[in-house]
Amino acid sequence: MTNRERQGWIVVGAIFVTMFFIWGAINCGAVFFVPILKSFGWTRARLSVAFSIGWVTGGAAGPLIGWLADRVNPKKMMTAGAVITGLLWFALSRATSFREFLVINGLFGICVGASTVIPCSLVIANWFEQRRGLAMGIAFSGMTLGGATMTMVANYAISAGGWRIGYATLAAPILFVVVLLILLFVRTRDSSETHALVEVRGESRTVTPSSAPPVELPGLELAQAVKARSFWLISAAQLFAGLSIGIAPHFIAYLTGVGYTATFAASVVSLFLLATTAGTLLGGPLADRLGARPAMTATFILSALGMLGLLGASHPLALAVNILAGGFAAGAFAVQNPLVMIESLGIRRLGSVMGITGVFFTFGAALSPIVTGRIFDLTGSYSIPISSFVVMYIICSLAILGCRPLDLEQTRLEMPARSVAV
Repeated sequence: MTNRERQGWIVVGAIFVTMFFIWGAINCGAVFFVPILKSFGWTRARLSVAFSIGWVTGGAAGPLIGWLADRVNPKKMMTAGAVITGLLWFALSRATSFREFLVINGLFGICVGASTVIPCSLVIANWFEQRRGLAMGIAFSGMTLGGATMTMVANYAISAGGWRIGYATLAAPILFVVVLLILLFVRTRDSSETHALVEVRGESRTVTPSSAPPVELPGLELAQAVKARSFWLISAAQLFAGLSIGIAPHFIAYLTGVGYTATFAASVVSLFLLATTAGTLLGGPLADRLGARPAMTATFILSALGMLGLLGASHPLALAVNILAGGFAAGAFAVQNPLVMIESLGIRRLGSVMGITGVFFTFGAALSPIVTGRIFDLTGSYSIPISSFVVMYIICSLAILGCRPLDLEQTRLEMPARSVAV
């Protein structure tokens, strides 16, 4: 293993830990749903608004986060985002009103986005080419492995001291572990190689970003990408994928409603996230082998199967299908999503593309839990939303199936210019 490869895998390890604690905290939110309902007496629809507002703010800030990630050092974004995220968990542990819940969860959407998915994807894509899917899979598996671990940790903390202690427990490792690892180990390949080259030459001058030669990255400029069919198909898939996760904050409430205990339901969440971890680890290599678009099409079909299992979750076999198929697909989606964008639109403006298409996902993810909660408040059942999610995942698979590879998109975009020239 070369020194450059070793440095790349160290970066992956640091990002894994970052994802483990930041997204691990976000992914264990379902265990707080029922205790907070009991504490404040809010309706499920109202609490869903507070839990979902982060998707709105994250989606609104996504294009700016992506634009900045393409132009500034991702390390600075990740550090600032991680510090504020940790402080917000402490603040949430002291919240006493719905307005405070709303504001703090809204800030989560911005800060978590700035510290994780977009800048981390850019850093990994910068370090790896041949094994990019594997590297992203390992790094992003921290999201769900962290969720599986922190769900049990938070559930124990809630049982021992209440939901406020649970939120405080999520803050400490972000501030005292994640921030330190980002500062010490996360960096882009260009900057590290430039410093190494200067050291070899024996030069003592400080290398600034402006003194490094620009690197020409493959792919479409943003103005070209928005004219490509793949861009809008990816956006459509993002929208329906976001709409299809509306059951997430209601998951434990749903399972307890069909007859399971709260403790067993929390264990199911952990098992689901372990299956998601497997999907994250295997989804990237699968995309490396088959291509990102075919792999992600299969992932959405598995998601639909998982939702069918959730419909019959009162039966253990159906619940097992939901855990295995739905959990695996959720993890694979997180890794394959940026890989599909790279395969169809290139890496040149990956941050901007992720930020803009992510608006569609976050809009759906913000709206769906609220609608899901409202339907339950009116009907006393989650059957209607879950059935609709099955259809939405099938639509997602068809959208990704219609995406084109980058070279074909470039050829299609060049055709009008050639016609004018002729």
